[in-house]
Amino acid sequence: MTHSPLRRCRAAAAAALAAILLAGCKPSEKGPRTPDAGPLPPGTQALAPGARLPGPPTNAQCYSSPVRIVFHSALEWSAYWQGNNLSCAPPPVPAGVDFAREMLVYASIGKRMSPRDSIAIDGSGVRHDSLIVVVRRWTLKEGCPGPQRATYPQSLVKLPAGSAPVRFSEVHVKIPCEAAGS
Repeated sequence: MTHSPLRRCRAAAAAALAAILLAGCKPSEKGPRTPDAGPLPPGTQALAPGARLPGPPTNAQCYSSPVRIVFHSALEWSAYWQGNNLSCAPPPVPAGVDFAREMLVYASIGKRMSPRDSIAIDGSGVRHDSLIVVVRRWTLKEGCPGPQRATYPQSLVKLPAGSAPVRFSEVHVKIPCEAAGS
């Protein structure tokens, strides 16, 4: 008995559909999805490769309060960290930063109690007379179940140095409880 090409095609399509549906039923190995913050504002672009830098080390005594700040020199960097927490030594300027050509932009949301909370500097661009820096912040909706532990979300990037005033364009995204399950 031979099967017609149409019958084989239908069987293959049914098998492919079943595989897709079964894959959709598996729990995600990546964990729950964080809501998208949407596109960057008009006139801004994603950061250049290599612009993101690791933030300074943090712990319960040494972390930044909520801030959006620009550093044009190593002196400004040290002064901020000395004034931020007197019991902590200022972190060194990240390796490879040349303040003659670059500036550092830092954003923090202080101490948070959800490991899902985060902040990111995602883009920049010139609009009128200002440099626009795009900051996106995700925080778990209040009252959601889940692990509670202190975190200190921060983002640090280097951008080409400039004299234009810097303005921050922010998007605050609330992570719903149903997306926060573990």
